[in-house]
Amino acid sequence: MLIKIDDKVSINQNYLRQTREGIITDISIATKTDDPAGELGVQIQEYDTELNYKGSIGYVTESGDQYWAYFSQIIGDK
Repeated sequence: MLIKIDDKVSINQNYLRQTREGIITDISIATKTDDPAGELGVQIQEYDTELNYKGSIGYVTESGDQYWAYFSQIIGDK
C-alpha cells in the first residue's frame, strides 16, 4: 500500500487489541539496524509498504493527539 503525508490510516495497537485512526504527519525510513523506527533515518513524503523497509510514521488523531507507529502496525488506509 502506498502511504503519503496527510493520508488517513488505521493503526493496530497490539497491546490493547484495538485500532486507532489518524492522519499521517511524517514518515521515517530506518537506515541502521539499531534504529528500527527510523528516528535517525531519512524523512520522506511517501512510502510503499510492499518494500518492507523498517521505519515509522507520525500521526495525529481527530482529537489532536499525536502518536507514532511502526510500518508493521499500519492495517489499512481509509
